[in-house]
Order: sequence, then structure tokens, then C-alpha cells
Amino acid sequence: MRSGLVLLFAILACTPTARAQAPIVPVVDSPPGTAAEAGSERSWSGPAQKPKAEKTFWESVPPIQPFPRQGNFFIAPTGPGYYTLFDQLNGRQLEKRPKAPFLQWGQNANSSFNLDFRYLDDPKNKEVDRFDPLKRIHLGENWLFSTGGEVRDRYATIQNAALFNRKPQAGATDNFNLFRTRIYGDLWYRDEFRVFAEFITAHSSSQAIPFASSDVLHNDFLNLFAEVKLFTVDDHGVYARIGRQELLFGSQRALSPSDWSNSRRAFQGVRGSWHSDQIEEDFFLVNPVIPDPVRISSIDRNQLLMGNWFKYRFTKDSSADLYYILYDNDNPGVAKGQGGVSGGFSVNTFGSRFVGEYRQFLYDFEGAIQAGRWANQSILAGMSVAGLGYYFKAVPMAPTLWAYYDFASGDPNPNSTGVHRTYSTLFPFGHSYFAGLDAIGRQNIHDFHLELGVFPVNWMRATLGYHAMTLANAKDALYSPSGAVVRQDKTGKAGTDIGNAVSAAVQFHIDRHQIFFVGYSHLFAGDYIRNTAATAAAARDLSALWIQYSVKW
Repeated sequence: MRSGLVLLFAILACTPTARAQAPIVPVVDSPPGTAAEAGSERSWSGPAQKPKAEKTFWESVPPIQPFPRQGNFFIAPTGPGYYTLFDQLNGRQLEKRPKAPFLQWGQNANSSFNLDFRYLDDPKNKEVDRFDPLKRIHLGENWLFSTGGEVRDRYATIQNAALFNRKPQAGATDNFNLFRTRIYGDLWYRDEFRVFAEFITAHSSSQAIPFASSDVLHNDFLNLFAEVKLFTVDDHGVYARIGRQELLFGSQRALSPSDWSNSRRAFQGVRGSWHSDQIEEDFFLVNPVIPDPVRISSIDRNQLLMGNWFKYRFTKDSSADLYYILYDNDNPGVAKGQGGVSGGFSVNTFGSRFVGEYRQFLYDFEGAIQAGRWANQSILAGMSVAGLGYYFKAVPMAPTLWAYYDFASGDPNPNSTGVHRTYSTLFPFGHSYFAGLDAIGRQNIHDFHLELGVFPVNWMRATLGYHAMTLANAKDALYSPSGAVVRQDKTGKAGTDIGNAVSAAVQFHIDRHQIFFVGYSHLFAGDYIRNTAATAAAARDLSALWIQYSVKW
């Protein structure tokens, strides 16, 4: 069934159509609904814009939040070239990089409600695609509907998976398949009211160690919200979004849908936003949605996430983030404090980030301080990130090289004082950091790493990373991306050497919709991993290979 679905979408994406046979540049025929004369206005251009407006009404609806740069971003080549494998096989050379609503590179963490197809309403648009009829369907002059989705299949083989350290599965080797389908519908009334719904189903074959909570999700809603324009400030709308929704901000070191997970992360509540060309201001008050593999997932009312995220763009290439996040969890026993007293926690995170590029130099600096309550302890913790990179624009394959240092505090004397010093990881995009091992999180850690990205051709990206990782404090634990304890030696005698890791990935753009991805990560186990192993197998290196195919429409 799953293989058949993947094959069906692959065939659909490869089947030539009258519109797909024509090169994107130049365009032979006008997009549907466009007047034949180049540059003329579409019949459904919507309410009149203000005088001297550069765009028609529908070119600005919906308001899209630009995708923020993640850590160790790479600069892709531009200019004339082949931007997909099929373009090269068919000799369709483009003058410049095409529009990329699905994002050109990476694991496409972008939310479906932020896919930007507004260029289809540009009367001068020359980029056409076989799936365009599913996007921006005009229902009269005031209504707009879009639909789309994704099918993704990933094969994984992992030795010493997740550094799992409980008998009898400790050190087990896993071979399994993860499959998911997402379908969404998006309805707008002008720029004033919106209803968005996204369905997801996720499956996994048998695994040696217990399933992650995000591996299996049967017939659920990933996003289901209504959005309304409350009023306008400086020609930009103030919007309120109510319902189930994903949160994605900044580097995704703190808040992310976690696209690498088989079912993405969602929250439920309210979000208010005001975005201009330079400023993004977002407030949210939500409860986390707890994945349920059998029924429609619901929220945990004992967990509350509230915050404010402010972004300012100095230029199109540089920006600063200031954020505050309050995460309350009142479930019994989720925190262990002084003397082993258990209880809930309340963590306040104050953070900032400065990221961008100047000429060919790249930079990424982020830091956060945490305060609050951890069972019967107060909290004082923090994390910091410093990254400098360089884009070798004139060198073949357009390499980008980064040098990074990541730190997150640990506790030198866990549960022994009145202060909890271990940084809380919150809700991050775990796979993007710490060598993509899916076993190590941003808590109690030092990580020095080098990252290299190259583009052998415009439709292929290869990346290589090296990491040297140690614990910040020997008596504290090694934590997973979700904040769970992976290994711990409370005596500190196991040392702090987690080990050295390498990561490598190659991503192929078959066409605009199909991506083939191969990734490999290997942790050369250090003394800490060997000394804390519950079995001989659990002392081995962690080695992981992923092969993934996805099609988006």
C-alpha cells in the first residue's frame, strides 16, 4: 500500500503535461486566468490596492512569514543552470533559481500554511507547474482556496539506536521504515478571515527499541485553526489565530515543528501576530498537543507554553531575534529537585539571536538564560551558540564552511543544592543539531563542530560535519533532544567524553516536487558512552543511515 502510493505520486510528478513540457524560461503560454497580453492584470485581482501599489491585491494575500534561517545555513548557487535532475536530462536551463515554495534545501521544516504561492497571481509570472490548478483557486472575487500535501517514506538502519541503555534492548540495532502522508486545505476571505486544516497519518514498521511518541499517528489533525484580521497598523494587519497550529521561530533551537519526526509537533491555543517588511511580532498562549497513536490527539492542560517572539531585519541578509518563553508543566513527577523531591516546573527563557551575512562572511550568534522553579529548586541555567562561516562564491561547487561552538549548562551537583542549573531544551528541531544523531540534546553539553556544504550541481547538495562533544558537568546526565535522560553516572567517574561524530548527507532534487535524500551519522563512542553502558552492545558506536524519498504538491 505504502509503496504503491509513493510510486503513484512519483509517476504523477513525472508524467508530462502540456504545461510541464514547456521550459519554465521562457514561457510559451500564459498561466490560467491571465490575460493573453503580457503584463495585463488578472480578472480576479481582488479589491483595488492603494494608488501606486506595486502589487495587485492577491499578490499580497495571505501574509506569509518568511522562513527563518536555521543554524549552519548554506548559500546555494544562483544564476543560469539546471535546478532539478529532470531539467538537466531534458536540457531545460533556467536563467535563475526558480521560486521555491517548498524550500529548496534542508528537511523542509516550513509549515504548510506558510507555503508562498503568491507569485501565481503576478500578471507577469512565467513559472508554471502541473500542480498549479490546486493552488490559489479563486472562488469569485473575494474567496481564495488552496490545497496540497506530502507523501514521505524513510528507511533507517541504526546501530546502538538512540544510545538506548535499558536491558534487554540496550545497544540494539534497528532496521525500520517510517511513512507519512499530509494533506491540507486553506480557505481565505480576502485578507480578513482564514480557515486552515491539515490532516496527517504516520506509520512505522517494527522497531527493536520502543517507538518514539511521534513515530505513529493514525488519522489526526496536524493543523486546524481559524485566523481573523483584527485591525491594521501601518498598513499591515494584526491577526489572531485560534486552534491547533505549529510554531516555528528563529533557529528552531527552542521552538520547532520538528519536521524530521514522522509526525510533526503541534500546539493548541491562540497566537497574535503583526508582521511588516522589517518587523515580526508574535505572541502565543498554547498547550502542547500530545500525540495519540489510536485516537485524535488532544492537549495536555497541565502544560502551558506562553511567549513573545520579536524579529527585526536590519537588511534582507541580517536580522535579530529577541524572545521570551514561559513553559509550565504541572504534571506530577516531571521534575526532581533537591533531596529527590519530585514535582512540576516553571521555566522562563530569555533569549536573543543575531544572524546573517556580510559579503561572503556568515554569522550566527544565539544565547538564552533560564530562571524559574524546578520542583523545590530555583532555576539558573543558560545556553550559547557562536558560529562563523564563509561562502566561497568563486570556487567550484560553491562551498560554505562553518565553525561553531555550542554550549548548554549542566548541574555540577544535581539535586543537591537549592538551584537547578541544567538548561531545559524546550521544543527544538533536534535532528538539525549535534550531528543529526537523534540521541543528543541541548542540555549539559559542549559541542565544537565544523560544517561544510557544497553544490556539485545546482540540483544537488552535499554536506559534511565533524563534532567533538563532551558533557559540561560529569555528574549531570547526557540528554536526548526531547530532554529525557539518556545516560548518567551520578558519581562523575564515567568522565565527560561523549565522543567525536561525523555526519554526511546528500540531497537530490529530482524535480520541483520530488526529493531523494541519503544521510549518515556516526558517533565514535568516547569514554563516557563506554563507561555508562548497561551491556557490551550499548558501549558500541552509534551509527545511523537514512534513505528518504518525498513528494510534495
